[in-house]
Amino acid sequence: MQKEITSERTDAQSLQTTAMIIANPTSGSYLQHEREFAETLEVLRAHGWDISLCLTQAAGDARRLAREAVANGLHIVIAAGGDGTINEIIQELAYSETALGVLPNGTVNVWARETGIPFNHAGAREVLLHGQTRRVDLGQVQDRYFLLMAGIGFDGEVTHAIERKPAKRLGVLGYLLIGTWLGLGYPGFRLFLQLDGRVIKTRALQIIIGNTRLYGGAIQYTWNAKCDDGLRYETCKTLKIRLPHTVAMQLDGDPAGHIRSGYPPTLITVADKALKVIVPEQSAENIFS
Repeated sequence: MQKEITSERTDAQSLQTTAMIIANPTSGSYLQHEREFAETLEVLRAHGWDISLCLTQAAGDARRLAREAVANGLHIVIAAGGDGTINEIIQELAYSETALGVLPNGTVNVWARETGIPFNHAGAREVLLHGQTRRVDLGQVQDRYFLLMAGIGFDGEVTHAIERKPAKRLGVLGYLLIGTWLGLGYPGFRLFLQLDGRVIKTRALQIIIGNTRLYGGAIQYTWNAKCDDGLRYETCKTLKIRLPHTVAMQLDGDPAGHIRSGYPPTLITVADKALKVIVPEQSAENIFS
């Protein structure tokens, strides 16, 4: 059966658009683009938007602000940052009517690369004004969602390690340095996978569960993944992972605890069409079904 894909315009012709921009005022990207933030607010308000800029002050503020936006019935929450900021915000937007918009200000900006959202404010706000709204899948690991990917094993160890080191300030280079250092002695691990009932026993350095195609902004690990097809690639609807010992995990490029050993196995599922997103009218080829 062929899926029916629906989309809608974000233009506010008859109904005023209510929105919130969430940004970190201490990040280098905000300080470098403070003037562009003011200009973006001015342009969107000139188009009739009721929009505010909310600055985070502590860890968890982005998620709290997103939760308040949903509770207040805002149409759009705009993540001004990278994929980690987006991941924090989508925890509260999942299964709501509040859509995710993006002003890319992160290190790699994988979601923006995947969908074709421009990296500059002028281009990104044109997407907010004249883009399309679609519903996409999220991955779910226990009580956490991911938009892009979950990484278990080596890359999980890298993301955990770099959080504790000054190398994080180096961006992609910092990840490469830490990855090289850890990779020299990383032993890998044994695991049992159950994909929609089919059991696989193997050994691995890492497992990538991709909702989209890009990994690290450049490498296509899960090149057949579609963010709205309700499936994962190999592909499956549900994935159970059982490990003999605890292994680190990352979600959307940020550390996300560990997959614990033993029973019950860790369950990873598809949250079908859980998130509304604003993307370009002509999005990047092959990201959607």
